[in-house]
Amino acid sequence: MSKVGKIFMLDDDAIFLDMYRELLAARGYDVFSVTNAYKFLLYAREVHPDLFILDVNMPEVSGWEVLQLLDEESKKLAPVVMLTMLSDKNLAVAKGVAHYLNKPVEMEKFMDIVDSYGKGGQNHDVLLIDDYDPLSPEIMDALRENNISFFEVNDLNAAQIYMRKNTPRAVLIKYSRPRFDEAAPKIRHKKIFYVENRDNIKKIALHLKD
Repeated sequence: MSKVGKIFMLDDDAIFLDMYRELLAARGYDVFSVTNAYKFLLYAREVHPDLFILDVNMPEVSGWEVLQLLDEESKKLAPVVMLTMLSDKNLAVAKGVAHYLNKPVEMEKFMDIVDSYGKGGQNHDVLLIDDYDPLSPEIMDALRENNISFFEVNDLNAAQIYMRKNTPRAVLIKYSRPRFDEAAPKIRHKKIFYVENRDNIKKIALHLKD
């Protein structure tokens, strides 16, 4: 089976890593995994993965500390997914994490993220770029109510990486207006919409029918 992408995982749970390594390898991914944070940092640049997957809750060095120590070039080239059993989403966004998943991991969402960066060609109607805040679930609910499939990302650099392998019909950006004006030119797409609240979604749904 031809390899479709590289995934580099860090988790202190060896059983968890073995299970996900087998799952991803069966789907054609080249999977690198370590239980030691120092080895992860040592090999991060050499592996050149399409995606980093980090566990937050580790005994010696936390996922946040690993992320802080990860070199900027590596973070620029590959999005970071954080896995945790705690609710740290606001902290995740503040530190530039692209995706945040709670354990036990929702498998469908996990594989959608992996496939989007690994092999690409995912058929999402829209790319939703936002910070995690109380309004985000309302907007996602409105997208579902209008039968609009979406891929949510919390980091602008990760959104740019996503766009290299996927072609959504539109891009929605839920930032403050000044941040939207700064971010929109960095995303190459003909249909980019500013999203303020769920009321915008019905209008956007009409544009998607054009």
